Parts: sequence; C-alpha cells; structure tokens
Amino acid sequence: MNTKSQLLCLWCGPLMLFLFWFGFMYCADYLPPPSAALTPEQLVSRIQNNLNGFRAGMLITMFGFSLMVPWAVGLAARLRPSEGDFPVLTYTQIGSVAIGSLIGQGATWIFEAVAYRLDDTDPHIVRALHDVGFFTFLAPWPSFTIWCFALALAIFRDPRPLPDFPRWSGFLSLWTGLLFMPACMIFWFKSGPFSWNGVIAFYIPVFIFFIWVVGMTVPAIKSVLRQAAIETA
Repeated sequence: MNTKSQLLCLWCGPLMLFLFWFGFMYCADYLPPPSAALTPEQLVSRIQNNLNGFRAGMLITMFGFSLMVPWAVGLAARLRPSEGDFPVLTYTQIGSVAIGSLIGQGATWIFEAVAYRLDDTDPHIVRALHDVGFFTFLAPWPSFTIWCFALALAIFRDPRPLPDFPRWSGFLSLWTGLLFMPACMIFWFKSGPFSWNGVIAFYIPVFIFFIWVVGMTVPAIKSVLRQAAIETA
C-alpha cells in the first residue's frame, strides 16, 4: 500500500486549515470580516491600512484552497474499495471538490483584484468587487454540500466489517453539508446573523468546516496506519 502518499494527501487537510487561518484570518485580518454595511470609503480605508497583509493573506489562502483537492482524494481513496466496480460516490466527491477548490481560489483572485488598483479606483467599484469576492467565497454551497453528502453516504453504505470511518463521521459530514446552506442568505442581508460577517452565514459554516476537516482526517489517518501495520505483519 502507498502509505506515504496517502498520509501526505491526508495531512494536506490540517495544512489547508492552517493556511486559511494564517492567510485569511491573520495576514488579511479578516476575522471578523468587514461588515457588508460599510460605506465604500470605509471599506477602502480598512483594506488600505493593511494592503500588503491583505494581498499576502489572499495569496496564502489561495494555496490553502488548492490543498483541498489532495486531501479530498485521500479521503475518497479510503472509501473507494467499499464501492466495488462502480465507484459513483467516489467520482462525485472528486468532481465536487474540484469545483469547490476552484470556487475558493476564485474568491481569492477577486479579492486580489480589489487590492490591485485600490489607489486609483472609484470606491464604489472597489466595494462592488469586494461584494463579488464574498459572494464567491461563501454563497456557492451546493458543490460543498454535495461533496459532504456523497462522503456521508459512502460511509453509511460501507459494507466492510472494519470500516475506515466510524458512523459518527458520516453524521458529521451530513450536518456539515446542511450547515453550509445558510451561507447563501448573504444575498439578502447586509447586517445581522445572515450577513457575510454574521453568525449563521459566516461563523457557523466556517468553523464547522474546520471541525469537519479534523473529524475526517483523524480516522482516515488511523485507518491508513492500521492497514499498513496489518500488511507489514
């Protein structure tokens, strides 16, 4: 078994979380995110005060989103043997994460465009681009939810006597997919819990994502090490 390759993919998950925290939340100083109710001038001032940190932070976040793919492939590889000759759930997971990773990286490209001509662009245009960046970052939940549901279904349908993922991880994936959905409410709200800096639309989806990544990575790594030990013995 290619133990090292699988472990390398799976450890991309925690690394992704670190880069997201370090880039988006620390360097770009987007925890808490700026309010959608800020005036164009207030938004420009906030970004201008940390312009290089904002640029570097989004670049780091972009790389973090790229690590989502090898991590998801590492998870799918652990469940692939349980599906037999027609691994449709595995293909669904990989296709969904490819779209999800591209969406996340696309959001960082838009945020970088916000900062690119900040000094000579109308603040209203800056705010419009910034809106598009957050819409891209938070609102496109369907691909992520389908990914979580496909993963949960694969876990629940695993017929092996010693499955790689416990059933609680399937329920974790199911609830994660459901809790991503309220993020689309940012289209209607500029303040309150459903805005992009609100509890329901931002904090719950983002932090459940952190919990989910850790909750899926730990049993996956344990299953790789267990199988490697059995093969060695």
